[in-house]
Amino acid sequence: MAVLLLAFVFCTCLSICRVSGQVAELTTEDIDAFLLEHNSVRAELQLNPLKWDNELASYAASEGGKCQFEHSNGPYGENLYASSPAKWNHAELAADAVKSWIEEQKFVDYDQWSCITRSDDSCGHYSQIVWRNTEFVGCAIVHLEWDSGPTCGNFIGELPYK
Repeated sequence: MAVLLLAFVFCTCLSICRVSGQVAELTTEDIDAFLLEHNSVRAELQLNPLKWDNELASYAASEGGKCQFEHSNGPYGENLYASSPAKWNHAELAADAVKSWIEEQKFVDYDQWSCITRSDDSCGHYSQIVWRNTEFVGCAIVHLEWDSGPTCGNFIGELPYK
């Protein structure tokens, strides 16, 4: 059985984690948003739709709650996404995350199925979404709190001078 894991981590740009992540309670609407975006691009490519897997979602929540925005090197494929506190609506956050990975399609060299560039842009997230044999997906949204310290700017949706 092929599976795909997506761990979504909600982060700010401070460097020291004070507490473990708080896993968001996903609603049916949130889960549907994850599935809709994944399955829309899969349908365009005539691929079978993905089904939700609660075990994968639990794994994503466990990994996301470790407060490390990095791949776990665990048994599943993973896509990570971060957003500033401007995105509290989980269904919108889910849709934005998947759409950002789908945008990597423009970096694919289809003749060799490789990424055109390996510098700043990649297509690894996109390939996770469209992998033909993948059947299941499980996602989590984790809100992280960060230790006080130097304040970093550049929060999505916030003006720098306010």
